[in-house]
Amino acid sequence: MAEGWSLADYWWTPEVESTIRAVYGSGDLADACRALGEARASAGVGIAEGMNDLAALFAVSGLGEPPFDALRAFAAGWAEESLTPLSELACEDPLTGLVTVAYLRTRLAQLYRGSAAGMCLVVAEPYGKTEELAERLAVVLNLATALRKAFPGDETLALLTPVRVGAVTREDDRLADKVARLRDAEILYGRRPRVWVRPLPRAYGQALALIRSLSLDA
Repeated sequence: MAEGWSLADYWWTPEVESTIRAVYGSGDLADACRALGEARASAGVGIAEGMNDLAALFAVSGLGEPPFDALRAFAAGWAEESLTPLSELACEDPLTGLVTVAYLRTRLAQLYRGSAAGMCLVVAEPYGKTEELAERLAVVLNLATALRKAFPGDETLALLTPVRVGAVTREDDRLADKVARLRDAEILYGRRPRVWVRPLPRAYGQALALIRSLSLDA
């Protein structure tokens, strides 16, 4: 904090743990720093602030200045994540009209600047894999429609993968009915979606890790 870290609650991510282990000789330092740079850029942390943080780790560890390879790897990871193709940075998926994962990260950052207490993520996807392209398109369009019907208010509705959707919403007395409505939706040939609810973690970095894991194709 003394070196200028501005958002204490955003500091922790899984990549922080990997970097600490690598600094103390367990793991590849360059790989860990590259991953940390990507995580910092994804969280909206500037490259100077992120490098200051890395330097602070070396300083408190009594190791002097970070080696050039570590700084270069951090900068490369930060730049690669920041220069994501513009198509991936769009706010809205053109097929479903749901917001993209990139926008969802921005929305989460806004939530965590206030309080994410009492918020959760409702996730829906088909049971099993849908191999045919036409069926996959039908599934995701029907999922998007079902999500909007179940959550018609001010919730943030996102496309997490080509066949997985999610809603950031409040854990209130109406949530159970909304989830039940989503579970009852028909998405293809009488099939119903698999739906589960995850409370948002206390820390923004943990929320980003959760979104990252859910945005990977199953």
